[in-house]
Amino acid sequence: MRHLSQSDNEIAEIIRPFIKPIFGFAMNRVKQRIEAEDLAQEILLQLLKSISSGANIQNMDAYVWTIARYTWVNWLKKRTHMPQSIEVNGMSEWLLDHQKEPLEQLIEIEAYRMLRREIAFLSEIHRRVVVLHYYDGLKQIEIAGILGIPVNTVKWHLSDAKKELKKGMKRMRTTGVLSVNPIKLNGIGHSGTLGKLGETNDFLGRTLAQNIVYAAYHKALSIHEIAQELGMPPSLLEAEVEHLSEYGYLIEVVSGKYQSNTIIWDTTTEHIEAGHQHYKNCAGEIADLHFEALMDIRKDIEESGVYFPDQDFNFLLWTLLPKNIEEQSWRSRPAEVNFHAVAPMRKDGGQYIAYATLEKSKQPELTFDPHNYDICGTMTRYQEGSSLYLWQLNTHWSDREGWRDLHYKDVEVCSQFWNGGLPDDESHREYYAFLLEKGYIRKSEGKYHFNAVWIDSPETLQRLNRVMPDLSSLYTPAVTKLYENMLELSILNQPKHLEPQIAHLVHGRVCGGILTAYVLKHLVDNGKLQEPLSHQKKTITTWMGPVK
Repeated sequence: MRHLSQSDNEIAEIIRPFIKPIFGFAMNRVKQRIEAEDLAQEILLQLLKSISSGANIQNMDAYVWTIARYTWVNWLKKRTHMPQSIEVNGMSEWLLDHQKEPLEQLIEIEAYRMLRREIAFLSEIHRRVVVLHYYDGLKQIEIAGILGIPVNTVKWHLSDAKKELKKGMKRMRTTGVLSVNPIKLNGIGHSGTLGKLGETNDFLGRTLAQNIVYAAYHKALSIHEIAQELGMPPSLLEAEVEHLSEYGYLIEVVSGKYQSNTIIWDTTTEHIEAGHQHYKNCAGEIADLHFEALMDIRKDIEESGVYFPDQDFNFLLWTLLPKNIEEQSWRSRPAEVNFHAVAPMRKDGGQYIAYATLEKSKQPELTFDPHNYDICGTMTRYQEGSSLYLWQLNTHWSDREGWRDLHYKDVEVCSQFWNGGLPDDESHREYYAFLLEKGYIRKSEGKYHFNAVWIDSPETLQRLNRVMPDLSSLYTPAVTKLYENMLELSILNQPKHLEPQIAHLVHGRVCGGILTAYVLKHLVDNGKLQEPLSHQKKTITTWMGPVK
C-alpha cells in the first residue's frame, strides 16, 4: 500500500499513463467525440481531486477505473433521468434519441428494462462476469484475476451469458401466485433443543424466508424457480436460500435444487375437527379411570412427603396428573421414531424439528374452542453437575409467559428459599420480588409460603413412585389407536421426506403433550378436577426439587 500526498507534478506523472485509456473509456460510453472529451476531462479532474486528498490506494489500476465509472454514472445523471446506453458486446446498444418518436423511445426504454431484468435472472457467476465486463469495463484477464478462474472460463461465461440473455429477451416471463399473494406463517415453533442463534421463529420470522420454504415445500426447486414463484430476481434470494439451507430449514436435494425441511401444517376445518374427535375419544377412555386411580391412593401420596401448598390436593393433581399422564403414555407408547435420527442438527448447535402453520385469511368455524387445548411443553431445566430439576407444562389454565421465560435460575432461587438461604432482609429484596412475580411464593399472615410442588429428596420421589399405579393396560390400546389415527391424518398431503419428522411430532403429542390438555379438560368439564385458584395459576403443572 502507498499513501499519496505528493506535489502537483508528481500527481500528474501518476495520472499521465491513464490519459489515453480514459479517453478510450469515454469514447466507448458516449460515442460523440466532443462529449467524450468532456467526460474524460471530468474523470481526470475527479481523479486529481481524489489523489490530492491523500487517499490510501492499494491498486492504482482498479482505483482509476472505479473513479471513471462513478464519474460516468454521475455524468449521465446530470443529463437525463433515463439510461443513455448499455452495451453487451454490441448485442444491446440502446441510445435515448430525443429525435425519435415517443413510441420508439418507449420501446427502447422497455428493451433496456428487459435486459436489466434478464441480467438479474442469470446465475451468480454469469451475473458477476457480465457486470464486471460490461458495466465495470474490466478486461477478461482482469476478471479472471478477481474471480480466481482461468481467462478461457471467463470467455465461456460471457458467451453463455449472452445466449441466456438473448433467450430471456424473447420469452415472456410468468410469475407464481406467491408474487401477488404471499403466504404468512404463524404457530412457528420447534421440538428439541435450540441453538445459539435461537429456534424456528428466529430464522422464519421474516416474510421472505416463510415464502421461500413454502414455495419449495412439495417439490424441490432451483433458486431461479423459487424466484419465479415469488416474482423476484434470483440475485435477491441467493443469500437467504443459502442461509436457510446452511441451518437445515431447506435441504439441497440435488445440486442446485432445494426443498423445504420445515413442517408446514395446512389444515382444513375437517382435518381439525377429525383430530379433535380422536383426542377427545382417547381422553374419554382414560381420564376418569386415571383420576379415580389417583384418588384411591390419595393418603399414600400425601404420606410420601411430596410438598404441595396449603395441603390442597386438587392443586397437587394439577401437577401430578400431567406428569403421570406423560409417564403412563410413554410407557405404553408405540414403537418410537428416534429423535436423533430424524431431527436436523443445526450449525449453531441446536437439534430440533421446525414447524409452523399456514395462516388462513378466514378462520375456520369450529364446533369447539381450540384455545381450551393450548399447550406448550413439556419443558425441563437442569444443569450438569447439579441435582436441581425443574419440569413444567403450560396449558390453557396456567397464567405465565411462554417457554422463553422459564430458566434454570427459577429452581436455583426456589432452592435457596426452600433451604432458608434467603433471609427476609434488604439484601435479598430482589430475590423476593422475583419469586413473588413468578408466583413461586406468596405472602399470608405476614409470612412467605412456598407456592409450588416440591420434591425435597430422592427418597421422597422413591416413596411417591412406589405408590403410583401402573395403568399400562388402560393406556396402551388407547394411545396406540390415537397415534395411528393422528399419524394417518397428519401425513395427509405432506411431502414424503418429512414423514419421519411428522411421525416423531405426533408421537410426542399423543404420549402426553396435547393428550394431557384433553384429559384435563375432560376432568374439569365433568367436575372432578377443580379449576385452579387465581394465586395458583402461575405455578400449576410445575414440579421441582433436588431430584434429577
